[in-house]
Amino acid sequence: MNGKIDDLLKEALIPPEKPDARLNQEILRKAAEGSNMRKPFLKTIPVVAAITVAVIATGSLTAYGAWKYLSTEQVIEETGDKKLADAFKEKGAVNINESQEYGDYKITLMGTVSGDRLSNYLVEDDGVFLTDRTYSVISIEKKDGSPMPDTSDEDYENNFLVSPFIKGEDPKFLNIYYMDGGCSNFVKDGVEYCVADHDNIEAFAGRGVYLGVLGDTFYDRDAYNFDKTTGEITRNENYKGINALFGLPLDKSKADEEKAKKLLAKWKNGSDSSNDSENPDNEEDTKAKNNTVDETDWNKIKKNCTLIKGSVKTYPASQYGEMLSYSSGVTDKNGTTKDNWLIAVDEYFKEDEYGTKVAGTLGDGENSVYIVIKRSRNGKITVSKYQD
Repeated sequence: MNGKIDDLLKEALIPPEKPDARLNQEILRKAAEGSNMRKPFLKTIPVVAAITVAVIATGSLTAYGAWKYLSTEQVIEETGDKKLADAFKEKGAVNINESQEYGDYKITLMGTVSGDRLSNYLVEDDGVFLTDRTYSVISIEKKDGSPMPDTSDEDYENNFLVSPFIKGEDPKFLNIYYMDGGCSNFVKDGVEYCVADHDNIEAFAGRGVYLGVLGDTFYDRDAYNFDKTTGEITRNENYKGINALFGLPLDKSKADEEKAKKLLAKWKNGSDSSNDSENPDNEEDTKAKNNTVDETDWNKIKKNCTLIKGSVKTYPASQYGEMLSYSSGVTDKNGTTKDNWLIAVDEYFKEDEYGTKVAGTLGDGENSVYIVIKRSRNGKITVSKYQD
């Protein structure tokens, strides 16, 4: 009997055409106008949703698309940042809702907003608060409808990096790691949401700005192609991993070439002066300026070294304070593992400290390998290896 009810309701409820993500967001936006309950994503239930509840009561656990997604503002509310959530409701926020599919995943750029002091939580760098920021919201889900694993699960292996790129600048040498950026993520109703923030990039609106999503914690130099002649950045179609690339529709009235030059100087040289903001003639010039790599200097390593593929290992937040057993899996000709490390994360990070640090070095200064630890704000720990 229950099976027949399920079939009849499914036939009545599923439209002939699947609504796109933008329509889903509009449905949620309308629902948000109803009376609030404890959780920001629980709203007054309209008639169709009430029928779905009846289906669940009869034994079917089938979920129907539009009701599992959060709106952009709701994503921010889940992080506890009410001030930023309000900013996403203002006129200056850009709703995008563009989706791309790669491998097993569907990735959606939901929206973006830029401005000064938009958040309750400001980023601090060497005692200075960074107030002028750009924030972007991205959702990631399985194409087959199965839920994404929670970020705190021990079997969580899906690491995603969200990074802006600037037209005319090689992403190998200018990505979110240079822009005082970061990303926080969480999973809700089987969908993973990422909130990326970094220095305000509206000044580059006249040049052109991209947003990339990679399936790894660190930037992979093989993910995108850079055309030195046109400055265009494109996906490497032969890349085996996830390398989504969106055009970021920024307000061109906010373009400011002088400010853009100062930002480039800051990102490339650690200075706010615009004297050296022009691009170097080639990649070798950039490397020549930073050819000395200190074993504890992550900034030098990320600019001059290459991530060793297959070396990235993740650990749940619960393992902070424990000894991590790390091996990149590299073996010699006899099959013996060449490197085994025991890493005590609490020796590098205080309990309320996050970021990226270098744990150690293998080698004699030439062709050295560096062990790098990243501790995200959600507590997740990532260990990887870089090589000269």
